[in-house]
Amino acid sequence: MKRKLIAIFAFSAFIISAFQSVHGQPRVPDEFVTVFGDITPEFDPHFSIYSNEAQIFTALYEGLFSYDPSTLDPIPGVVDSWTKSKDGKVYTFILKENLKWSDGSLLKAQDFADSWLRILKKDAQYATFFDIIEGASAYRTKQNLDPSAVGILASDLRTLEVRLNRPVAYFTRLLCHHSFAPIHPSMRDAEDWASEIPYPVNGPYRFSGYANGRLSLKKNQYYWDKDAVSIEKLGFIFTDDDAAATLLFNSEEAHWLAGPGDYDLINLDQAIQVNPIFSTHYWYFDASKTPWDKAQVRRALALLLPWQELRDSTRYMIPATTLVLPLPGYSGAKGIEKSDKIEALALLEDSGYPKGHGLPPIDIHFADGKDSRRVAGIMEKAWEAELRIEVNLVPVSAGKYYNSIGRGKKSSSLVLAHTTWIGDFADPEAFLQMWTPDSSLNDSGFKDPEFTRLLETSYLKEGKERYALLAEAENVLLATAAVLPLYHSFAASAIDIDYIDGWYQNALDIHPYKYLAFGTPSVMPNVARLGIFLAESAR
Repeated sequence: MKRKLIAIFAFSAFIISAFQSVHGQPRVPDEFVTVFGDITPEFDPHFSIYSNEAQIFTALYEGLFSYDPSTLDPIPGVVDSWTKSKDGKVYTFILKENLKWSDGSLLKAQDFADSWLRILKKDAQYATFFDIIEGASAYRTKQNLDPSAVGILASDLRTLEVRLNRPVAYFTRLLCHHSFAPIHPSMRDAEDWASEIPYPVNGPYRFSGYANGRLSLKKNQYYWDKDAVSIEKLGFIFTDDDAAATLLFNSEEAHWLAGPGDYDLINLDQAIQVNPIFSTHYWYFDASKTPWDKAQVRRALALLLPWQELRDSTRYMIPATTLVLPLPGYSGAKGIEKSDKIEALALLEDSGYPKGHGLPPIDIHFADGKDSRRVAGIMEKAWEAELRIEVNLVPVSAGKYYNSIGRGKKSSSLVLAHTTWIGDFADPEAFLQMWTPDSSLNDSGFKDPEFTRLLETSYLKEGKERYALLAEAENVLLATAAVLPLYHSFAASAIDIDYIDGWYQNALDIHPYKYLAFGTPSVMPNVARLGIFLAESAR
């Protein structure tokens, strides 16, 4: 028996030793592979909307500042130094010397100015972020067509001056966002960016291929900090096949599952990463047309909904009653938490729609999925039970849904839709500025003078006073039912952070590729289980 036991453990040790010789430090992979959900990436950083694209952009682009991978604090990117005027409204940035694009051409301060003016001229997805710059809003909304009126000036090859409308405490944090990165002059008029690959970029990686749903990048030898980039190649696979993604991870053909995957079948339990993020899933009315532009009508409909059932705590880890996830020092907002049939019917009566009579049909558009169909069904049942109204459910395939509800793209019949927003910087304004009348992110068409007044007043304040005003502004959104929050989100990934250095859980779920490196892998769970099995067999 002892001889048999020794032989079994010797075999087990051989298997583990063989694994370590193949998968340990002596053989470090030269490619890090990420699996994302099945989307066709938008490579134009001015028109991207998905968080997966933002993650890819951390490899391809670098702005004046970039994210610290752990804290998300802004750290210098291509900027060498900067100064701020005493009134906090003028920033002067000096770029690092001899910056280059991935094709070896010189990267200039004018490239930043031209890129920023481009996003404003096109009034693209994140153009509203630039409204804090002097003249930017007027230029973006075509009230002034003169780009020289915008407070962005490249005074020489390395100097960029930015004049703001007001002091902005989070400005350098905002500059980490990919919409503030430079784009190469050759791409300013491009339409189909995917067809232009490989085009020049300025990030730690550059393109090496894009075909058959797989994107490949390799280290950018012209990147100013190339010696700090550890991994030579990046690979990206786009699929919604959970089983296939899990197999790729378990077989070590993929190193990070950033979305798809069957986590019950992940061999390495400690690879499963789950953390709350600065994100909210909510429904909203199309407030750009009558009668849904009336606050009383929206609130009345919201007060007829069974909120405890909608925000089912057995389904959602963090049910949301507010749009903004409470932050340290910011927790004064309060949304609709329960139904009130008496107030709802009184509001409809006052609005000229007694018991809903005269209201047009409510078309609820949603991405066809189990939970969104559940929520839409609850709304349909609640409204049809209490009102003389027609409610129609309009499911849209997940791949086409978000393009069908955006500003300028939404169906004429749309009344109610849903979306998830991840704040791009850790401040309430990351959510609230979307709802200003001129915001390019204001898909609902919401307008409210009191909301705008409170937000603009907050610009002149700091600290607790500013937060109090922002909370009041959020209360306007919530009380008028322009937004109907359901839950705050969690980020779920599968990645062995004992093996992959530089990947940290954080509130924005952004993990810059520059800082990732292969370390020492955990013992493969199948090998560990084999050792246990062999030991038990010896008994």
